[in-house]
Amino acid sequence: MWNRSLQERNMKPISFISPSRNNLTYLKWMYNSIRKNVGYYHEILLADDCSEDGTWEWLQEIKKTDQNIQIFRNDTGERQGIVYWYDYLCEQASNDIVMFLHADMYVLPGLDEEIDKHIKPGVVVSATRIEPPLHPDGPEKILADYGIEPEEFDERQLLRDLDKFRDFNKTTEGIFAPWAIYKSDFQKIGGHDPLYAPQSKEDSDIFNRFVL
Repeated sequence: MWNRSLQERNMKPISFISPSRNNLTYLKWMYNSIRKNVGYYHEILLADDCSEDGTWEWLQEIKKTDQNIQIFRNDTGERQGIVYWYDYLCEQASNDIVMFLHADMYVLPGLDEEIDKHIKPGVVVSATRIEPPLHPDGPEKILADYGIEPEEFDERQLLRDLDKFRDFNKTTEGIFAPWAIYKSDFQKIGGHDPLYAPQSKEDSDIFNRFVL
């Protein structure tokens, strides 16, 4: 169902944004999850932030066959961090809606439909996270263990359980990664504050400024 065209589903395309540093294994299945589960019509912008694990070589390879991807590289030898890259990649995004992802996140089928259902100017939409019990529970997440390390990830079982998680079926107050916003709204608040570069409390800062 999720591979039907955006025109058939009357949806706007999303620009998925994710910088990465030495996280190639995670980055591969994050990228593949977008392409398998929500399609090739959405744009993906990926940045290699001084990685030494073959990330840039892999990005160049997938660019040869994926026409709806933009790739960028920091080869200065000095990390720039999420705060810089989120803002830079958002500026390069081609679509009106941008979604910020961490490189270790897996996109489930139907995410784009849920974003489209709730997003509008002046609103930030965060997706419900399904994660192993490494961090405290909260109303905005589902605790379920499908593996912690990439080689333990049970993708097949997660997809089999998808209907069970659809029963979650509630909206909670709060903003957290992964989150989507209209690019114009992100630009109105000036993006992230470089005070929190390369990354530390940048989410809390930008969300509070957005609310204010």
